[in-house]
Amino acid sequence: MTLIRKEERPLVAVAMAVFMLLNGLLIAAHYDSFTRGTHVGFWSVFYNHLNMSGYDVFTLIAISCLRVHWNVLRHPLLIAVVLPLYWVDSLVISATGFNAAVFLMAAVTVACDVWGVVLLHRIMRDVMGVSLTDARLLTALFYGFAHVMVACMVPDHFALSLPVLLLVLHRAGMHMREGRRESWLWLSMLWLVSAGLTLTNGVKVMMAAVFVNGRKCVSWRAAAAFAVPAMLLVLVWVWQDRAILQPQELKIKRIERAVAAKDPSRIERLKEHDAWVRRQNGEALAHSLPLLEWSDVTTPRLRSVTSNLFGESLQLHRDHLLEDVQQTRPVFVDYRWAMCHVVELLMVLLLLAGAVAAWRTRFFKMVMAWVAFDMVMHVGFGFGLNEVYIMTVHWAFVIPLAIACLLNRLSARPQRVALRCVVSLLALWLWAYNATIVVNYLLGQSM
Repeated sequence: MTLIRKEERPLVAVAMAVFMLLNGLLIAAHYDSFTRGTHVGFWSVFYNHLNMSGYDVFTLIAISCLRVHWNVLRHPLLIAVVLPLYWVDSLVISATGFNAAVFLMAAVTVACDVWGVVLLHRIMRDVMGVSLTDARLLTALFYGFAHVMVACMVPDHFALSLPVLLLVLHRAGMHMREGRRESWLWLSMLWLVSAGLTLTNGVKVMMAAVFVNGRKCVSWRAAAAFAVPAMLLVLVWVWQDRAILQPQELKIKRIERAVAAKDPSRIERLKEHDAWVRRQNGEALAHSLPLLEWSDVTTPRLRSVTSNLFGESLQLHRDHLLEDVQQTRPVFVDYRWAMCHVVELLMVLLLLAGAVAAWRTRFFKMVMAWVAFDMVMHVGFGFGLNEVYIMTVHWAFVIPLAIACLLNRLSARPQRVALRCVVSLLALWLWAYNATIVVNYLLGQSM
């Protein structure tokens, strides 16, 4: 498979320029603080200065000093990305006192962003079979979604997960189209990487295996394809726990005792904040049982879907702009303009129309199964429901894929032209609206 096809080169050039600009603006907005490498507490440097919508800055902390604050059970292989960057950054800091963590992570993020653009474009061309113009248009539409755009610049795991999911989609779609089965070695590697970056995404690889390989999934090869990488992830998790987390926990407890002795009022403020966060997160099914403690049975579902799932995910709210729901943002924020509601409605209608048009398509059924899994997890179970928009990259590709199905289904040329015009206007609106807000936010201008 060609690394970069001739028709993809203009798209790659534009994507690289856009993502380098966005990541560069993020770095520039905090340059003096983020590049300090000596005599500084890295938690204060990053966590207290970069808090866009609740995306984690834990990779930057880990690259700077190898302290792991993310949940290693949910992201067991993220350490494999961070460790090489930590080794490089350690050499830079020791030689110059300059912390290059943000530059190193930005380089990885931009590479993943561009890779994701290429893969989505190939899905449109190779799997969906749309024209070059439509493929570029639908790719631009997807990356204009608010929390796809933001996820492609923040130092969280989402920018890493997206191209892996798109790779799974592309390979599964091509195998379905050509009537071939996927090799268990490839599925094993895809599961290892996808589940290693975000554990729940491993479920999607297993779903893809069922749709592509069918009854062959009931075999010892299939069991081994997922059991072996699962055991590897368990070993990585155990190593992280013993080599990093346990010693780190002892240091943190010593720091907390020292802070409590020096400033007892701070402990009380932290307790008050923790109580507020628990109210923001809703009531769990159980607080002491694993997994159930992440549930949420009280946050309103309908308003979550309209305001956050199909609202903030696609178009940013100007009020409480990019604030963290665990810090200052209310769970629900209203739009200032009625146009935002019109755009949201059009997106939902296009998704539904495309789903109806493609319901008999095996590939689209697989995509909808992925989305159904996410919806059950977030809207049903309530995991991350109060900040569901930060999960946008895990499911929102269904919208441009649905539109591609609709374009393929329309037989009359005037209908296809009308749909292209609508999608073009939506893409222009999303880029003009979201990019303007994001750039002004990074430049420190009030919205």
